Amino acid sequence: MSDMVDLFWHKHPLSYTLCRVSDCQECHDDTMYHSEVRNYRCIECSMEWHHSCVPTKDEYVEHPCHPSHLLKLLLQGPPSYSSNGNCSLCQRKLSNFVFQCTICDFSIDMNCKNKSPLVKVYSTKCHNHPLTLMARDVSFTCNACGKHGERNPYVCLPCSLMFHYECIDLPYVININRHEHRVSHANVLRPGNWVCEICRQVINWRYGAYSCNKCPDFFVHSRCATRNDVWDGAELKDVPEEELDTAPFKVISEGVINHFSHEEHNLLLIEDVIKDGGENIRCEACARPISSEKHYNCTECSYILHEECANLPLKRRHGLSTSMLSLFFGKNFKCVACHRFGYGFGYTDGEDLQLDVRCASTSCFRQHKLHPHTLFLTTVEHGTCVSCDDNKSYVLGCVECEYSLDFKCATLPLVIKHKFDAHYLVLRSGEVATGKYWCEICETETNPNKWFYTCDYCGVVCHIDCVVGDSLNLKPGSVVTATKYETMLGIFVTAKKYEIEAVLNDHNSRPKCYSCGSRCRFPMAYKTTKNNIESYHCSLLCYFYGYLVSA
Repeated sequence: MSDMVDLFWHKHPLSYTLCRVSDCQECHDDTMYHSEVRNYRCIECSMEWHHSCVPTKDEYVEHPCHPSHLLKLLLQGPPSYSSNGNCSLCQRKLSNFVFQCTICDFSIDMNCKNKSPLVKVYSTKCHNHPLTLMARDVSFTCNACGKHGERNPYVCLPCSLMFHYECIDLPYVININRHEHRVSHANVLRPGNWVCEICRQVINWRYGAYSCNKCPDFFVHSRCATRNDVWDGAELKDVPEEELDTAPFKVISEGVINHFSHEEHNLLLIEDVIKDGGENIRCEACARPISSEKHYNCTECSYILHEECANLPLKRRHGLSTSMLSLFFGKNFKCVACHRFGYGFGYTDGEDLQLDVRCASTSCFRQHKLHPHTLFLTTVEHGTCVSCDDNKSYVLGCVECEYSLDFKCATLPLVIKHKFDAHYLVLRSGEVATGKYWCEICETETNPNKWFYTCDYCGVVCHIDCVVGDSLNLKPGSVVTATKYETMLGIFVTAKKYEIEAVLNDHNSRPKCYSCGSRCRFPMAYKTTKNNIESYHCSLLCYFYGYLVSA
């Protein structure tokens, strides 16, 4: 049931009825809805308004945030002499209905007229005295976050302190995903030249920030620590801190451990270099070859781990998730950071995020031969990698210059063995060249300005993809589960799972790819068996593409 009403600010009668507003002409929002609330609708103009977003009478109003003068209703937005087109309280853009004091150039929207900020706040987390709203245009530095503000601070006159409204209740103790310990907020830090561990910008110790009680040099800006991609939203003041057991193994004796991933046998620490191990001797955790590194070897079978991988904690934090990550092993997964398929160890937040152990251990990149500055994960926004030009991945960025790497390139081996050369190949970050470079493996041109692998003894140059392929996280014999989407006449019918085996491409005669028809040039190929007939694919992309074409 609806009533027709005439309101002074619109030329047509309006329907006043129980209805959901799809796009309010004042606030441009459709979320304020209740089944028992009436709203306005103009059938002739096809316009709608929330009841609370429009005035019902032409009026002067008193407002607690501006008690010295009355505010006059203006119907067509702020006048031309207004110095600012934003609401003086909430700073949102003013729309059709404005309440203004022309003497003070103080203007507010309907929302702040109906629901004004508190003039006096008696209990806050940032200060132990009551705070009063100073509703005027005044520049200040917030004592809680150290950021600049332009108007409407909450002030404590006896202490000469000013705060943003959104900072008066900053949480006191929180967990952030850039640190293993809790951090707590203080309005003044101890003197020092501190840098924020998230954005890598300077922190002014005279203003508020977060710090770690256990790590004396760990500091974070207040705004950085409470970002949605950094903090899980939980206030931990007065909550006892749990001591997490993150040890992945039990020490049996000196140099002998029992690892959680291989509890049936003990592992022995080996310091000798593995000679002529080739590509077959690989770590069960990261799937990369073991040569000169210290490693743990099973005393009864072929199970083997890098020493570094054996010490991976059962729990850890990472900048790509606000949840605690748990170590898992023994299943297929795709890393969300580098997009590589893997079978071995990984970390998960229990939901959609899965990281391989290299990416989970990478929050910064320090290789001065490849870039003179350290790269950090300062944001979870996607960026463009200078190495591969991919712009759809998380990146580690340089705060001193415009340089960024995605996780795929940041976790590349710095040196790697390949059957095309007797020596180790070394990763290079590009160089100025007078002539052309040609890849020794695929025999096509290589861009010398981009990253590549080279031999310092022979001078050969190779594409990165030709050297590593897409199998860095896979051991020979690993089985990847892939989904084939079957179609009929272009219409999806069903999805079936198929198993693909990763095999070393180490024979003199390279197999021919079933999908693209080329000779497989990558270090591993992928074998499938159908009707007892084996076929090979030079990459997972070829496998997926080949089946899409044949489907």
